[in-house]
Amino acid sequence: MASSFGSYSILVSIVFMFMLISPSFAEKHTSKLNKICPHSDDIDHRWCMKLMNSDSRTAHADTRGLIEVAIDLAYSKARDIFKDLDSHYVEWKGGAWNDRLTPCYKNYRDAMKDLEQAKKLFYNGDYKRIVVQVNHAIEQVRGCKSKFYSSASYTSDLRVWNHEFRILCDVVKVLSKSF
Repeated sequence: MASSFGSYSILVSIVFMFMLISPSFAEKHTSKLNKICPHSDDIDHRWCMKLMNSDSRTAHADTRGLIEVAIDLAYSKARDIFKDLDSHYVEWKGGAWNDRLTPCYKNYRDAMKDLEQAKKLFYNGDYKRIVVQVNHAIEQVRGCKSKFYSSASYTSDLRVWNHEFRILCDVVKVLSKSF
């Protein structure tokens, strides 16, 4: 009886300890995001928080982990945009859309390559070059914003995704500069 009571009290102590540690751990990472999101260029703080918290890894990530999450989310966003553009590519070929959106199709493909390179640099711990690579990805797609907004018949999803891509790239840059 005494040994089962001892085991029970140890178990209760461990559970109580986790209850105390977990909230402070989550608060620490939320606090880190609260500091990062406002320092990103031209970003709505709540939108930044929403995007970063959409990945479950964010809750327990340190700064290095947050960089990886942001790179992965930015790549995923670029891939979504590329796939959307790709699904319409045949329609545009040779038409009026060709001059306006075909460059964006190619630029997002190149931006995905830049983010793949950024991920390799991340694994190598080369944070300064990550910033250069992400700046290149942003530059690749800079002109697409105006093309997406000037196209009345194009989906608002693409416009939103383009903005989210920029936010996530800015988060990668801010985090990488902290190393």
